[in-house]
Amino acid sequence: MMNFLLASMLLFFGVVVNALEVSQGVDDSESSMQLDATPSAPLYADWLFEGGFGETSFNGLNPVYKVSQGDTLLVQIWGGVDFQGEVIVDPRGNIFIPRVGPINVQGVENKSLNEVVLKSIKRVFKSNVDAYVTLMGSQTVKVFVSGMVEKPGVYEGQSADSILRYIDAAGGIKRDLGGYRNVRVIRQGDEVSRIDLYRFLKRGEMPDVQLQNGDLILVGSRSGYIEVEGGAGFNGKFELRDDRELLTTIIDYVALNESATHVTLLEPSGTDINAYQYSLEDINDVVVKAGSTVKISSQLRPKSISVEVLGEHNSSTEMVLPWGSTLDDLINRIEFSTLSDRNSLQLYRKSVANRQKEMLMASLSALEQSVLTARSATKETAELRKAEAETVLQWVERAKKIQPKGQVVLLDGYDPAQIVLDQGDKVVVPIKRNLVMIHGEVLFPTAVSYQPKMNVKNYVDQAGGAMSKLSGLNVLIMKSNGTFVQASSDLGDRKLVRPGDEIFVLAKPKLKALQLTKDISQVIYQIAVSAAVALAL
Repeated sequence: MMNFLLASMLLFFGVVVNALEVSQGVDDSESSMQLDATPSAPLYADWLFEGGFGETSFNGLNPVYKVSQGDTLLVQIWGGVDFQGEVIVDPRGNIFIPRVGPINVQGVENKSLNEVVLKSIKRVFKSNVDAYVTLMGSQTVKVFVSGMVEKPGVYEGQSADSILRYIDAAGGIKRDLGGYRNVRVIRQGDEVSRIDLYRFLKRGEMPDVQLQNGDLILVGSRSGYIEVEGGAGFNGKFELRDDRELLTTIIDYVALNESATHVTLLEPSGTDINAYQYSLEDINDVVVKAGSTVKISSQLRPKSISVEVLGEHNSSTEMVLPWGSTLDDLINRIEFSTLSDRNSLQLYRKSVANRQKEMLMASLSALEQSVLTARSATKETAELRKAEAETVLQWVERAKKIQPKGQVVLLDGYDPAQIVLDQGDKVVVPIKRNLVMIHGEVLFPTAVSYQPKMNVKNYVDQAGGAMSKLSGLNVLIMKSNGTFVQASSDLGDRKLVRPGDEIFVLAKPKLKALQLTKDISQVIYQIAVSAAVALAL
């Protein structure tokens, strides 16, 4: 069983320390095998053949379909001669109509079929005759699919069917060998068409190939590929049409991000790798060779940033400052009101919130592993742990939805001139308030007016009291600037609570497994610190 010892989150940027323990019952080779099982990079177009073509067939009745041997036509003639019947196009491409004779319709487009047949009839019957001819169904053909597909073989369909349907029926193109840009249709030894499926994905271009009985669809090998990394909609392996391709063509396929400005090309040369960098304006004639890596980057240099200023103040809520500005620069531009608590400013940063979320998810993932791999000595214990596990896993799903606030805690005595602001930072100016809020494991979470003579226990009592013995719970106090103070051992200290504080009463779950109880308690603490939420089990 693998178990992670969860560590409490540091309040500023924070680091999670995971100690990995390997206990009895896990084979070392199995553990190492799981670590090595990294997924390979995605291949451009490998999503094309996932069953979207194989189940659907064309009936050949589209206007540009060309009549072929074996097709069935419905012919109706009236006037000087009467005839109605179904006729089949013979191996020479003809249909036979009594009193008229053979009419060649091989290769005639469906939309022109009526006109061609009527013209031939009027060579025999000059007047007082009309005709209606329609294609009832295209020829059923058997087509070979071979080369780098999953299931080479003979597949039956309509002559009007796309080659995509036949390749899909053959299981699609082999991922590690097949070429999406090298598909050929061969008829009696001659190449009829060569197809680039990348062009189909990008522009919807597909050659008009009408298959015949015995045709061969041959999927060739991949000529070579490059790796695409960085600021693009697609990252992974990209197949080249030959062994090289224009960089502009590759860029057109992979869809650059709006912020992309430069391309770095890592190109193999014998046993060496050469690096070249280009701006996007200078890549028109750059050729990329197979085996290269294309790294797309953004080298934008911001000259200014925007910062939100929220809370109690009389200035603008959105301020633009020069790049490199500090919190001190911002403070000098804020118009504080008489109710502004300028000594308890709060700073929130998206990158900190993202890091806190990553740490929380890592802790929850480790907790899930602990729950799912716990062993029981008896059947009764197993039943108990099963019930506990269901409860814990439901709680974990709730905890995954928690969004940390990303607060950068400004400790007492900090120097605002040393805090460099980031784009998108939020600065909150708290309002001076004479209230104390109580959250968590209390009967009535509420806000209470500050009283200098009241201690932590007194405030909890004003919220209806704790749901269980207060000494057995974890009590935290969040100060106006976002710092947390552990109060479990100082419940009677009157000086601990100040106006504007928030008291969090956190549960300490009691489960069968002592380690699991400890892990959950730590995650509850982590959620309270990062998101200011008391999430009970």
